[in-house]
Amino acid sequence: MDRDRIRELIEILKQSSAAEICCQEGDSFIRIRRESGEGQMMAETDAGPVSQEAMAQTELCDDKVETVSVKARLVGTFHLNREGDEQPAVACGAQVAEGQVIGTVEALGKWTDVVSPVGGQVIEIVAEDNSPVQYADVLVRVGPLQGS
Repeated sequence: MDRDRIRELIEILKQSSAAEICCQEGDSFIRIRRESGEGQMMAETDAGPVSQEAMAQTELCDDKVETVSVKARLVGTFHLNREGDEQPAVACGAQVAEGQVIGTVEALGKWTDVVSPVGGQVIEIVAEDNSPVQYADVLVRVGPLQGS
């Protein structure tokens, strides 16, 4: 499903009173829903969630591959390392694989891994190490590998 089609679906949802819209085209699936109280949209694809804000800030390479904003799925403290590790899980410019741990969020003493929904390169670490984060805060941005 291409970017223009996703934007078209967002516009359809904006103009309706529905809370969400789902669309499957071939092997591609997307669910777009309104965020409660904020008027923002949230898209969830086969590759994971993608917000409208992230889509608006998406950087494109020559081959039209989008960056992905990895967001907090819970409220807590963001850490660049895993519990007990001294070294950060990733750094800016690092290559990551889909499903690779790129940080953790600590909440109520429990450490929850933050994983990359796509393979690529860490473009930006948005959240500071050991900083408080809210649900849906952007933590890290992953984009295509440079030179790909």
